[in-house]
Amino acid sequence: MYRYSSQSRFNYVMRSHRGRQIFIILAVLLAIFVIIKLSAGSGLDAGNFENQRNAKLRSEMQHALSQTSSLSSLGATNTSGVLGKIRQYIHGMEVLNDLNVGMYGEVGRLYAQSVFDNIYSVIDAFDAKLASGQKVNDSLAALRQAMDELTLLTNTVLDH
Repeated sequence: MYRYSSQSRFNYVMRSHRGRQIFIILAVLLAIFVIIKLSAGSGLDAGNFENQRNAKLRSEMQHALSQTSSLSSLGATNTSGVLGKIRQYIHGMEVLNDLNVGMYGEVGRLYAQSVFDNIYSVIDAFDAKLASGQKVNDSLAALRQAMDELTLLTNTVLDH
């Protein structure tokens, strides 16, 4: 019934399926390549993260220093609010430190936790003296010293 032998009909059918199979394999490989490229492209760029982190650390440190320098030993009425702002900026730096540890593990720690604990305890003592009406000269000096230490540490972190 067929003009061609069964052998030639078989070869023709196999060739047509072979082309389709090659096309499907190429399409799947292309899809895998595109997915890998998209997932790698949307990943976190370590250099960009460090630049953003350093900019934020610098900003938080500058704000904290600015607020610290605005404090007076006379204990003005806004001193408690200023201490709250300093605590806020220090907490921002602590969060960045924790984020860095989360990203890189313990080797990514920028500051020891004791640095933040020390500043918080100085701020608490300052605020307690302020609330009880005591002189705050020594607390102000301790806060400025703690901030100087944090500034040195921050400059070391930013220089690396």
